[in-house]
Amino acid sequence: MKVYHFFLTVFLVLTSFSLWGQQKTQADVIQQIDLGIEAMGNNEHLTSIEMLFSAKETALQHEWYLQAFNATLNIGTNYYMMLDYGEALQYYLQAYEIAIDQLGPKQKKVVYNNIGVLYIGENDTVKAEEYFLKAYAISKEMDEHEEIGACAVNLALLANQMGKLDLASAYLEEAAPLLKKKKNVILLAKIAKVENLLLQGHLAEAEKLALQTLPQLDNLSIVAHGATVNSKITLLLTLSDIYKEKSDYVLARKYALKAREQQSNIEGRKQIYESLSNLYTTRNDLLPAAMAYKDSMLMASDSLNAIKNGALFESEKVKFQMQDYKHQLVESKKALVEEKAFYTKLIIGVILIMGFLVWLYKNNALKHKQRKKIVELELDKEKNNRLLVEKQRQKKEALALLEKERLKNELERKNRELTAKAMFQASKNELIEDVVHSLSSNTQIATDSRLKTHIHDLKTHLKKDTQWDSFFIHFEELNRGFINRLMAKHPKLTSNDIRFLTFIYMNLSYKEISSLLNITVQSCRKRKERISKKMNVPQNTSLQAYLSAI
Repeated sequence: MKVYHFFLTVFLVLTSFSLWGQQKTQADVIQQIDLGIEAMGNNEHLTSIEMLFSAKETALQHEWYLQAFNATLNIGTNYYMMLDYGEALQYYLQAYEIAIDQLGPKQKKVVYNNIGVLYIGENDTVKAEEYFLKAYAISKEMDEHEEIGACAVNLALLANQMGKLDLASAYLEEAAPLLKKKKNVILLAKIAKVENLLLQGHLAEAEKLALQTLPQLDNLSIVAHGATVNSKITLLLTLSDIYKEKSDYVLARKYALKAREQQSNIEGRKQIYESLSNLYTTRNDLLPAAMAYKDSMLMASDSLNAIKNGALFESEKVKFQMQDYKHQLVESKKALVEEKAFYTKLIIGVILIMGFLVWLYKNNALKHKQRKKIVELELDKEKNNRLLVEKQRQKKEALALLEKERLKNELERKNRELTAKAMFQASKNELIEDVVHSLSSNTQIATDSRLKTHIHDLKTHLKKDTQWDSFFIHFEELNRGFINRLMAKHPKLTSNDIRFLTFIYMNLSYKEISSLLNITVQSCRKRKERISKKMNVPQNTSLQAYLSAI
């Protein structure tokens, strides 16, 4: 279809050449500019640029500078829509020169606004703000209230984007009383206010204003259709962000999906797919959908790059045709008598060029198809690699958890063995103490000095408490550094306190601890309360949990 469109365009160029010699009135030029703007609105950029360029040349010949300005400005807008920002800026600067030399501040303001929009497309917010401020200053000087309000709304939207929220609020307050007839600008001001409230964290106010404004964007009689669609998408995405901040992910996804239904532009869909991908990661059962939207975002990026490349190619073709057109205009002015021979040669040249361009188009299309296939294969490979890495990571985490659990069970087993050993030692010492006590109370043995010596040795052995030294050596081997960390954190603890705390750390019951320490269960409870207060353990935390965290 693009090749046929090109043939038709060349025919139109040749037709325009044959009519060049005819006189045109100022009304004809105005009508031609209007037709060029209409073609631009239908995305017929080559046709639009041809009409506007012809109108510009005629207007400059007759010194109709307002028409020359409008044609030049709209040629720049065509290139902006074709994503060729460098060429767009050149024509905006040409329009600016006409405004400076021949017109007035009103036209200068229009150029400044267009350049500001151009820098937003380039994501250069600093430059965009500079030119919007120039347009705003001119509106102030001219004292045009509605124009001041419109410029303030532009600055407010940009300030929101730059994070200058207080400045944005000030611009919106200034604009509110100035906007009366410009319904579309009033709606843009409301959308800017919603964004500002959201960014400032006033979610309830932002939600209320957004829901009030949304139905107004469905009324196509208020604003132009294109503006309605773009504004509605912006508001739907802002509502989605509001509900995301309120953790109402169901409504957030609902409005993001509504925005997707409205958006046909690939670049806009890329942003929506990214938002949906983030929203669908809030629940595990929605992760497949999140991955799907992530893939959609990647595909949209690829499609957008392809579209931009195609747009730049189309722009280069337009530049070539315009250069050729200007050359033919000059030649026509010099030698109208040779018109027939000239067009014969031109047609032959154009046919050759078209044949070359058809070949170039098919060749580029084939290369693009191959590149696209390679990119798709690379994306599939990258996706598979990510899945493999993720599985390996999950496997490692599972093995680490199993190893941690094994070590924990091993430590608990060894601590239990240590406890059993300590209890056995304690029961053995308790038995020796009973025997010593029984022998000491026997009057026959009391008179035997040799037996008394042995009983005394037994008592001395029990007082040395060597079993506890052995117990703590084994405990420190199993729980490295615990006692040192405990003493460093609570230096006021006594050796008896530390001994008691090791049993609590090993999760022994009161009955087991009382048996090891040869005290009553009630005494265990009281000792635990006393030590907890001494260590300032929080009331809502158990002593065992507190010790485990050390």
